[in-house]
Amino acid sequence: MGDHDMLQLRPWLTDRMANAGANKVMFAVALIAYLGKNYSQASSRVNKPLVSVENLSICLQFLISLDNETLSSVIPNTSNEQNAGKGVTLGSSVKALVDACVAQHQNLGSAITAPPKQDMPPTNNQSANQDDIEEMANSYFQKIYTSEQSAREVVEMLKKFKASGSSKENDIFACMIHNLFDEYRFFSKYPEKELRITGILFGLLIKEQLVSSITLGIALRYVLEALRKPPGQSPMSGKMFRFGMFALEQFKERLHEWPQYCSHIVQIPHLREGYASLVAEIEGAMDDNHSHASSVSTGPTAPTESSGGRTTDSENGRSSLPVNPSMLGGEISVPRNQMSVPIGGIGVGGGSGMATPLSFGMGAVPNKVELPTPTLPNQTKEHKPRKAVFGPGLGRAVNAPAESNDSQNETPPDALLDRVQFLINNVSPSNVEHKSHDLKEMLEPKYFGWLGHYLVVKRISTQPNFHSLYLSFLDNLGEYGKGLVEAILSSVYVNVGKLLRSQKITTSTSERSLLKNLGSWLGQITLARNRPILQVMLDCKELLFQGYETGMLIAVTPFVAKILEGAKNSIVFCPPNPWLMGLLSVFRALYNVDDLKMNIKFEVEVLCKNLGLKLEDIPMRNADLSKRVPPVKEKNPDFNLKSQQSGASSVTGTSTPSKTGNGQGMALSAANSILSSPENKSSGASVSGDTIKSEASDGTSQDQQQTVIPNLAAYVNVNPNLTQLFHQVQGGPLAANVTAEVLKRSVPIAVDRAIREIIQPVVERSVSIACITTKSIATKDFAMESDENKMRKGAQLMVANLAGSLALVTCREPLHTSISSHLRQILMNTINNASGASSGQAQLGDLDQNALDQCVAICSTENLELGCMLIEKAATEKAVRDMDEALAPALSIRKKHREQTGQPYYDMSIFHNDNQRYPKALPDILRPKPGGLLPEQLLVYDAFQRIPRQPAPSSHTQPQVASESDPSGDQLGDDSSAVQGTSGQLNLNAISAIALKLDSSVTSLLNTAGPRAPEIMLSMIPSDHEIKQLISAVPRVVSPSEESRTLTSSETDAILSFSQGIFKRLYEVNLSERLRLEALVYLLEMLNKVCPQLGRDMGTWATYAPTKTDIQRKLHRTVLLLLVRSELIMISDLDSYLAKNADNGRDPVWSEFLLLFVRTAAMEKIATPTKMPKMISIVQSIAEGRASVSPEMNQAFRKAASRLLEELRNNLEGSDSRRQAPQVEGKTKGGHQQPTYEESSSLSPISLKKLFDSPVAIAKSSQTFAHNDPPNAKQLVTDILVNWLRVQNEATNNDKLLAQILQRLQQQFGVGSNDDQTERFLRLTTEVVIESCIKSASGDAPKTLNYNAIDGSSKLFSYLVRYMNSGGSTEQITQQRLALLNKVLGVIARSLVTHYEKSQRDTTAAWDQRPWFRLLLDLLYELTLPGPALDPIKSGIVNIFGSAFHVVQPLVVPGFSFAWLELISHRMFLSNLLLLKDQKGWGVMHQLLIDLLLFIEPHLRRVELTDATKKYYDGVLRVILMLVHDFPSFLAAYHLSFCNIIP
Repeated sequence: MGDHDMLQLRPWLTDRMANAGANKVMFAVALIAYLGKNYSQASSRVNKPLVSVENLSICLQFLISLDNETLSSVIPNTSNEQNAGKGVTLGSSVKALVDACVAQHQNLGSAITAPPKQDMPPTNNQSANQDDIEEMANSYFQKIYTSEQSAREVVEMLKKFKASGSSKENDIFACMIHNLFDEYRFFSKYPEKELRITGILFGLLIKEQLVSSITLGIALRYVLEALRKPPGQSPMSGKMFRFGMFALEQFKERLHEWPQYCSHIVQIPHLREGYASLVAEIEGAMDDNHSHASSVSTGPTAPTESSGGRTTDSENGRSSLPVNPSMLGGEISVPRNQMSVPIGGIGVGGGSGMATPLSFGMGAVPNKVELPTPTLPNQTKEHKPRKAVFGPGLGRAVNAPAESNDSQNETPPDALLDRVQFLINNVSPSNVEHKSHDLKEMLEPKYFGWLGHYLVVKRISTQPNFHSLYLSFLDNLGEYGKGLVEAILSSVYVNVGKLLRSQKITTSTSERSLLKNLGSWLGQITLARNRPILQVMLDCKELLFQGYETGMLIAVTPFVAKILEGAKNSIVFCPPNPWLMGLLSVFRALYNVDDLKMNIKFEVEVLCKNLGLKLEDIPMRNADLSKRVPPVKEKNPDFNLKSQQSGASSVTGTSTPSKTGNGQGMALSAANSILSSPENKSSGASVSGDTIKSEASDGTSQDQQQTVIPNLAAYVNVNPNLTQLFHQVQGGPLAANVTAEVLKRSVPIAVDRAIREIIQPVVERSVSIACITTKSIATKDFAMESDENKMRKGAQLMVANLAGSLALVTCREPLHTSISSHLRQILMNTINNASGASSGQAQLGDLDQNALDQCVAICSTENLELGCMLIEKAATEKAVRDMDEALAPALSIRKKHREQTGQPYYDMSIFHNDNQRYPKALPDILRPKPGGLLPEQLLVYDAFQRIPRQPAPSSHTQPQVASESDPSGDQLGDDSSAVQGTSGQLNLNAISAIALKLDSSVTSLLNTAGPRAPEIMLSMIPSDHEIKQLISAVPRVVSPSEESRTLTSSETDAILSFSQGIFKRLYEVNLSERLRLEALVYLLEMLNKVCPQLGRDMGTWATYAPTKTDIQRKLHRTVLLLLVRSELIMISDLDSYLAKNADNGRDPVWSEFLLLFVRTAAMEKIATPTKMPKMISIVQSIAEGRASVSPEMNQAFRKAASRLLEELRNNLEGSDSRRQAPQVEGKTKGGHQQPTYEESSSLSPISLKKLFDSPVAIAKSSQTFAHNDPPNAKQLVTDILVNWLRVQNEATNNDKLLAQILQRLQQQFGVGSNDDQTERFLRLTTEVVIESCIKSASGDAPKTLNYNAIDGSSKLFSYLVRYMNSGGSTEQITQQRLALLNKVLGVIARSLVTHYEKSQRDTTAAWDQRPWFRLLLDLLYELTLPGPALDPIKSGIVNIFGSAFHVVQPLVVPGFSFAWLELISHRMFLSNLLLLKDQKGWGVMHQLLIDLLLFIEPHLRRVELTDATKKYYDGVLRVILMLVHDFPSFLAAYHLSFCNIIP
């Protein structure tokens, strides 16, 4: 290149030597070797030689000018034993080379001694000329990148410059080439557009031969280095890879010139995986080149390779070492026409193969230059196995100093610190904008380091549920908060490093939880906001690899998975981002590692689900993992060791695949492929005798080739006991020739041929009908739906269901017949071949024929479901594909319309087709409307979803076969043979079939129950029901023998994997399906009996349950209670888990979760408080105000915690304070003892106890409230009531005046605005008016009551509700009124129960229900009257009344039963409730009738009814008759639950 003015040779040599570092000697040796080989051919530059004399002079001057230290360096030598130990220095080699060159070129002597021209100071004209050249070269590059000129135009211009005789144009050409090569190290920072242009230009330079010789080698090496950069490792690596691809695409036509270069390219792993077609093209060029070289090598001068690895030339006998291109600075081979010449033991490429041999000699002209072979570091040191070490190369986050940077942060003053912490404590979604504004005014940016550390350590790492809140808080800070974001990110990295370096990270669940939370935050603050995680800071891929090597995957996998979850909301890092897919490919490789724990695999599955990817769609890249140090699995927390097993494990004697699902997938895919095979109809139509004869003799491997569906024999059921049939006809041809082995080979072939015979017509017909039907309906239903995904999903579900069902119905009988026919024919051919029948078939006796028919019938029946499943699956998949094609135009137009206009698309064409009856003939409610289908309408399509079918166990359908030796008959396929083979192996298919059948049975029962489905529980189902029978069969399936056996490691893993699927299903169930939840938990309980490892892993699974929303947390709480009740999770483990999440009351979400969990667990007797010490301690700290929570949360949680502790104390007191249940008096007239109330009731004793104890608990809670009343509170309320009654009597019907009085009452006493004062006023008012009314009964007329005070107070309460207005929108005001009404009725109900409980203790006077009845009736009447203020919330009012009536039901307050019955049947309540729109009040009325029937049921079971019971019974009948007459549909909807209670 220096000869063509493409670069300045001396500066280039100086730069290379400076960058060589410790390899200076190696660079000098390589230069000497090159010059020693080519100096003899050097000539003047005008002749354009390979090496010019001018450049030879420059190189020699450069070598002579090296410093003494370098020249005195000894050249290492290992290949030449003769020179070993002589200590040849670099200076002596330079001297020998100079002498040889001077002897060859006499004019070099003066040139070497004269100072070089490049070293002379340039003149001003030269400097100016050089600046002009640089400026012009830069201008040409600028034109390329601004698109003024294309890369090809610039290349053409460079061609002209290179061939031009103008020195200026030559200089511009050399300058542009030099600048382009010099910019290589900055290519990774180029934008995408500029990177593409540069890559194309680089490749065109190589293609058009504008670079050659050493410059060409450098260019090729640059491209090769770029291609070796993994595209998914980092953004910089990805850019370099794309540069290499752009360049390679330009000059790939010349790749055949460099075969060794091609071999390096095709060995790049990620290139072979992602660009298979390119690699194949390069390999093809290599093959063509190899064949050409082979033909050339047949000549007499072809070199041969000797045993020593040297290449020997047969013509001159010279020997040379093979070419080592790495000595020239890169793995680049020279063209084929260049031979190898020995220069001092270093093989380098020669120019013509005829170079003059050189040698060093003293005093004589040397004719051969010998240089010792340098020893490379990787050639001298022995390769030692690398040890697995965690930390190096993971980035600054892990490798930073261990000490915290908190001490470096400036801490604000204590007063300001407290204010900031108080602000952070009180941030909520409703005030986040206001709080962020306060922080801007409060905190200076210099304290961001402290605040960032505080947020990370105290909030972010422990409160994952508030991450979104803190992100919103940071967003509201705007530009001011950018420094805080950086401080938080820095602190996150520091704390991640601390946790990863911790010695307890693999054993401490708390530390792993913190690390996982930090990973979630890191993903949300970086990837979710399109911000990368720099490899220099944290190398996530290397983190996974080192975690795999060192046994830290248990901590690393959740951390990295949580980071990547942030990519689901990203625009840049969403799939198929190379960086993301590279990490996912590592996860995929780790997922397939043998013996990996389920918890780690579960993390990978959850990540894929969150990213919307399927695990099997992620590219498999095991090459990188295979290069890592294999982990030691013993005592490794990442692995469950399996014991090595030997022998076959199959019922039929053949090897069963370890993963059933994979094998079935192969079978299904093969069944699908049959549809497109033109030979499927004739491939199995006939069976020749020769074929069967070879089958009988060749063995199993021959049989497997006979089935088109691969691995089918593993799923075909052949009962070994069938041979008993043939023992009945001993001596006949059947018993002699048809053995168990023959059946094992013949049945799969028959099933395979039967499937291939009928699958195509069945599938084509079913798919055609289903597609036509679905397209017509879906086009009509989704005409107004703009979301193409909803339309696609609905159509796919519908067509899959229709096609599968049609195929199943259509194929069953033909398939049964076809299997029987093929099997009979195969067995008869076997008998004919064995017996040597030459013509026709062998004659079978009647017994033989009957046994054969029975055997064929049993085999075809047993395997019918398998064939049906394959055909149904094939039909389903084909229907989905065809439907996608049919709807493609409609889906495409919706997407394009939305992208182009941003408006929803409506298909109006269906309304203008006169030939179609629909949708014109549809009623208005069913016609398509703008906005698409409603959620309840989409449920119709969701109902088409099918549960994947699997072959069911055949034990229930097998007939009995009588044997002569056993007259009683043995049932073929008894329990042991049906679910387990002779080897005692676990049959997971049977368990799967039970689970599917169980799900179907639960669905059927829930659909039958209708609206009553949420009330059905597993305990209500009789023991002989199908659901309980299926669950009870699980232990027999797993361990059918009477003697319990220990499961093998593989069986344990299989059960754990199956159970994990059931556990996931728990969190997909609707909370209203209580029966399904209990059935799944019961199924897990049965599995735990035979696999104790399940119970130990269940607690870990529960920690990964979704808990982001309120619904998810409520479902999680229900599941945990069920698991604790079934003893699948230890309550002690759960106690620690929930206590840690609650963080001593600091986390409000988990604190509320904990309170509800403790209350439910204690009240339902699932766990006693003594078994939950940590949770009870947190409840006590909250109740006592010791928890570090905000004042608002403290006020809300403190009451709940105090109430919970009171309930727990009452529960522990037991019978001391509990009223005994009503007892049925004595004996009957016949002297028989009547059953007690508990024995007569449908309710469980626990539920009855709760109801009977509730008045005591309510009374104690009321006393707690009363303790806080001021001394004169009751007198003050009495005065207010007296004034109110006086004003009301004087200003009757003056609503305006009364409203003003109420407003004053609200302002002065806080009624309606302060919860405590409102509750106190309502409670004391109720007590005062009730006492006043009861006192009025004493005297001359004890049965007459004065209701004036009650009527006035009810008027006061109704006015408070009607005129409640604390400001806000109309909707907010209505909610305020409903909340106040709820408080009013709650106080009245609590006061009623408390008053009743006190009267029960005081037996001197009977309790009077009339005042309470009058108070509630007055309120009901006042608040249900028509009026503009309350009409909009009428439905809410009656529902709140219904809830209050449920609280004071007869089982709680028996003395209020008659008044209660009158209230729930009153015209102002019952009719208003049942006539609400959309039946919104039916559920409340249903609950009240259940309360009524549960109360009267035990009384009606008595032989003799009391007068009070008869009266009450008459009232109940009147209510029922009224409902039958006016609301029959209501009774019909809930008839099942009513009939279950009525005695």
